[in-house]
Amino acid sequence: MLHPAILVAVALLILNDHVFKARWPSWWTGKLSDVAGLAMFPLLLQGLWERLSTRDARDFQPSRAVLHACVLATGLCFSLIQVSALAGDGWRWGLGLLQWPAHAAWALITDKGWIPPVRPVKHTADVEDLLTLPALWVALKVGWRRCAPLPRAAEEALSTRAA
Repeated sequence: MLHPAILVAVALLILNDHVFKARWPSWWTGKLSDVAGLAMFPLLLQGLWERLSTRDARDFQPSRAVLHACVLATGLCFSLIQVSALAGDGWRWGLGLLQWPAHAAWALITDKGWIPPVRPVKHTADVEDLLTLPALWVALKVGWRRCAPLPRAAEEALSTRAA
């Protein structure tokens, strides 16, 4: 997630969703979020998976199989929410549920006296969004380099240190 291309994608996603879409709503701003999200989301998934599954591993090596699974899952889920109303509703409510703690905390901090209910996010299914799927290549390229096999000497050093 700290690769410059991924940091740019995250910044672009935030700027686009909170500034560009409001100021210049168009076909391009809609696609820009999709490209940025597809470029960074598989690596976010991989990072979460690795963090949860390798808490105390000293000789950890990122997995290309996990990277491929994350890229594939992202592409499939993204495609489904663009072509299926049921999947789109699942996305709307799921993301709304993930955002709810922040909304509830903000309501408590600003002393509104009430906690808002979970609300679905706005989502417009658009089959043309499938044109942005090649952005997954960015995640694959960045992740592939990170998951490159260790040179033989480094691998041997790790195995002797673990022993």
